Amino acid sequence: MAESRDDEQLSLRLAAVAALGFVLMVPPFLARFDRMGQVFGVPVLAAYLFLVWAIVIGLVAVIGGRSR
Repeated sequence: MAESRDDEQLSLRLAAVAALGFVLMVPPFLARFDRMGQVFGVPVLAAYLFLVWAIVIGLVAVIGGRSR
């Protein structure tokens, strides 16, 4: 019974991370970062996309690490 509940919580957390990643990468939100400027020599949009990608991967790693 406890494993089923833990699996359900894990699934809900991973679904929340997926939803967050989706919201942060939808075109209306991406348009806010589509500028001509640069961050450390990288276009703002590319830096934003890489940062969001890294955050989503990090959250999945943290959530997955707790489940073991």
